[in-house]
Amino acid sequence: MNTSKNTFIALLFTFFSSGLLFSGLIEAMNGKNEITVDFVIVFFVIHFIVGLTGLRQFLWLINGRQEMTIENGSLTLAKRGTFIVKPKVYSLDVVKNIRQATDEDSLSLFDKIQLNIGLNRKVLFGHIVGQILFDYNGKTVKVFNDLNKNERMTLIKEMEKWK
Repeated sequence: MNTSKNTFIALLFTFFSSGLLFSGLIEAMNGKNEITVDFVIVFFVIHFIVGLTGLRQFLWLINGRQEMTIENGSLTLAKRGTFIVKPKVYSLDVVKNIRQATDEDSLSLFDKIQLNIGLNRKVLFGHIVGQILFDYNGKTVKVFNDLNKNERMTLIKEMEKWK
C-alpha cells in the first residue's frame, strides 16, 4: 500500500476548484441572475464537471492510497480514498520489464529541477506519479508515489519473484 503524494499548491488548487460544484446553486439562490440556457450550461454543467473533477482530485491528495495485491497469477492495483475508480487487474504472465522510473541520485541539479516540475504537474492533474514502471501489452504502467529507494528495490524484487 502506498499513499498519495501532494503539495500545498495542488491541495489549494483542487480545494478551490471543487467549490465550483456549488456555484450554480449559489448563483441561482442569489436571485440577481436570470436563469437562462446559457446560465444552466455554464453553472450547472461546466462548473459542475470541473468541480466534480476538482473534488475527486482533492480527496485523492488528502486521503488517497494505492494498493497492490499479487495472487493467483494476477496483479491488482486499486485506488482508495477517492471516487469513480475501479481496480485494474494485470496478468503476471504479460508483465515485462519491471523497473524504477528514475534514479534521482544520479541526476544533475538541472535534471532534478526538471523532474520535480514534471512531478508537480502529475500530482496536480493525475493520481499516480509512477516511481515503479512495468510494460503490459505494449503500454507502460506507472505504480506508486512516495517510496524511498530501498522500498522501490524491495518491491521490484518481490514483483519479479511472483512472476
